Parts: sequence; structure tokens; C-alpha cells
Amino acid sequence: MKKLVFITVIFLSFGLAILLGGCAGTKPKEEHILAEFGGKVVTLEEMEQEISELSEYKQSQYKDKEGMEEYLTLMAESRMLLDVAAVKDLDKDPAILKQTQEYKDQLMVKELVKREVEDKINVTDADLMKYYEGHKADYLEPEKIVVTEISVTEEEKAKEIFQKVKDGADFTELAKEIDAKRESLGPGQGNEGKTRPFSKDSYSSAQNFVDAAFALEIGQMSDIVVQPIRDQTYYMIVRLDERIPERQKEFSEVEKSIRRTVEKQVKSDQMDRWLTAIKVEKKFQLYPDRIIVPVEAEVEGVEGTEKVQEAEVAPETSDEQGTTDETADEEKTDSKEEESPSEDSEN
Repeated sequence: MKKLVFITVIFLSFGLAILLGGCAGTKPKEEHILAEFGGKVVTLEEMEQEISELSEYKQSQYKDKEGMEEYLTLMAESRMLLDVAAVKDLDKDPAILKQTQEYKDQLMVKELVKREVEDKINVTDADLMKYYEGHKADYLEPEKIVVTEISVTEEEKAKEIFQKVKDGADFTELAKEIDAKRESLGPGQGNEGKTRPFSKDSYSSAQNFVDAAFALEIGQMSDIVVQPIRDQTYYMIVRLDERIPERQKEFSEVEKSIRRTVEKQVKSDQMDRWLTAIKVEKKFQLYPDRIIVPVEAEVEGVEGTEKVQEAEVAPETSDEQGTTDETADEEKTDSKEEESPSEDSEN
């Protein structure tokens, strides 16, 4: 599968004519030839050129000898298959030519937008700061809390644990012990029962737990919280350890996010202006009222009512039409005689 994907990428990246053209011509020096097939060759220079045009990540995979040998194998095989495809005149196949044209059209439009819109976008630091100042509310970090919790799926076990704490057992040590046995199944699982900081929106499926936890004072322990989640019910005992107040995020923390947002908005606005200008220049017009949608008509058949498109019903001759109309009248009469009283009252 990896080999087929690689070959497909080669096809799309270079195209049939380019690849075959690279294999033709004067035969290079023997020491530069890395592969041969059907009188054509792949040279060291060609392979190095192809690798240099890959992304940095891809290039890193083909830096050593093993990687370059892998690339050579896939590259030579793909070119060989292109050679076979050309012999079979697949480069003239209408379906392939159609897809090629569609792909070319997409690339042309993409490049046009890049040159006329994307390359002309200029977002300054002042633009980013202005956006930040105007949207500070969007960058508020909500209040968060940290709790220690014990969560089990058996109510009696939860009552037993709760009673131990009431009798003087240390809740922290009890939570560590139960978590070490992997018997606690809550958000503090694997961390001695202690959770990471979380906000009121963190556990949407465990609202009972969240509401109970946020209602506590520092150091206070809850009663047993019953928390259904899907088909399972959890019995949770929670202690509030820390409350982290809401805070305003600094500009430096959100600068990258703001840049993406502003650039996206600027691109959208610039795209709209550019497209509008082109429409004016080209006297662009749409005539949606001229769209004809086939109308569906109900036709009663022997086995029930079927829907057909009127556009698909063939026109009748004058004699046939008369016969058809008479037959339809008779069928309507018969149909009315067969209807039940309840149907009549409904109609």
C-alpha cells in the first residue's frame, strides 16, 4: 500500500509527459545511472533533484543510504509503470484527460487566488494588538479547581469509604491507596486521586460531579455524589484542594491564535473585494430564475400511488389522449365507489 501511495504521488507531482521525457535523450555516463528499464534510465542527478523538491520532513527520511535506496526503488518502479501506461496509450484516455484538466483547473484557480489575494495580505503587529484589545473577553481563562476524588461503581463500597473518612481516616492517604489498587475510576485516576485543574465546562458528561466540586470550600469534602454516565453510575467522594481564579490571558500567550484569526478575516474580506471587482469588470450575471426543476406528479397505479416526473412522461397523440382521458374518468369513478366512509370523511 505504501508503494502504491508513493507511486500515485509521483504521478500527480510530475505528470506522465514530464517523467517520460526525463528518461529519454542522450544516455548519461554509466556511473551516473541508478536504474534501467525498457531502454530508459534513472540517474543520480534526477533522484537528487526529486528528493530536493520534497518537504523537509520527507527529505529527512531519504538522507542516508538505506533511505535513498528505498526512494530509488519506488522512483524507478513508478517511472517504469508510467512507461507501460504510455505504451497502452493511457495518456490519451478521455477519462484521464478529463481528470487531468480538472486538476489543472484547480491548480490554476488556487495559484490565481494565492497571487491576487493571499500574497497581498499584510497583517501588522498593530493589527493583532487592536484585535486583542477589542476581544479581551474571548481570552479570559475561566476559574479552575483541583480536587482529590475517589470514584467507585458500587454504592455500598462508596458508603464504606465515606464512613472511614468520617471515622478519622486520612482522605489523601485513602485516595492514594484506592488509586494504587486501580479501584478508583474518576478523573484523578492514575494520579493518586488528584485531578488536573479543570473548569466548569471540562466534564460536560459529569455535571453532578462538577457542580458538587465547585460548590465546596477549600479543604471541604462532599457527600457521596451520584453521577450517571451513559449506562454506568459512579459514586464519588470529592475534596476541594485548590481554587484558581479567572484570569486574563496575556497577548503573548494568544498572539499566534490571534494572527490566524486576523489573517483569516483579512483574507476573507480581501477575497470578497477582489471577487466583486472581477464580477464588475466581467459584467458577471446570474439567472437563477431560469433553472427548471422537474415537477413530481402523483399517478395512481394498480398497486398503489407512485410518483413520476412530468418531464419523463411521453406526450400522447390526439386519439390516444382522448382514450386516456376516458379511461382516467372511468378509473376515478371506480375509485370513488371503492372508498370507505371514513376515507370520505377525511377527504
